[in-house]
Amino acid sequence: MIACVAFDFDGTLVDSNQVKVQAFYEIVKDYDAGGFTVTEVLQRCSNEDRYGITRELAREFIAKGLTPPQPGAEILGAQWAETYTAACETGIVDCPEVPGASVILAWLSSERIPLYLNSRTPTEALNRLVTLRHLTHFFSGIYGAPASKLENLCHIQELTRTNPDEILFVGDSEDDREVAAEFGCHFAGVILGENSRFRQIPSLHVTKLEELREIVEKFQKKRNVLASN
Repeated sequence: MIACVAFDFDGTLVDSNQVKVQAFYEIVKDYDAGGFTVTEVLQRCSNEDRYGITRELAREFIAKGLTPPQPGAEILGAQWAETYTAACETGIVDCPEVPGASVILAWLSSERIPLYLNSRTPTEALNRLVTLRHLTHFFSGIYGAPASKLENLCHIQELTRTNPDEILFVGDSEDDREVAAEFGCHFAGVILGENSRFRQIPSLHVTKLEELREIVEKFQKKRNVLASN
């Protein structure tokens, strides 16, 4: 049985991953015209959030003498993180949705399955994006940083009073799959074209989001079979 579905946001509902990557290059282009330092930091800090990445960028530029040592990496990184958030918001508002996103959100809502967002984007910024894209009415809760995705899933479980194996988490990255495995819920991976972010293709995966309907219906049919025995 699937009692609720939690979605990642970027790359899962909105085709915005490239916008978010490009924003790092944009905010420091005056210091790194070729983008070599940004590329290096993004590869090294792939598991960091925006604050960790911009802080590391500030450290690198200060160490190379490309920016003044004051106000320091912590403050400069925090300032760049805010600039990054604003740049992302501008870009993501106009991004296309992942194919089938509106269809599956509408269908799940019609089935009275509660929906949640679970993202690494800061919650305040995430709420603004969801509002600007007119998606707020679909979700029972919107959860982002500073809580981790694992902490958000635990919170969703408490709110819905469900077991982990009654929750489906939908995401587009290996990190998302690992979080679902640690939490103990079902996971469905989103793979767009050749741009898989998984080391191995998840057993449950979709290439357009309306395919989630079949996955959810299979879980619900299984529940009905068990209930009738």
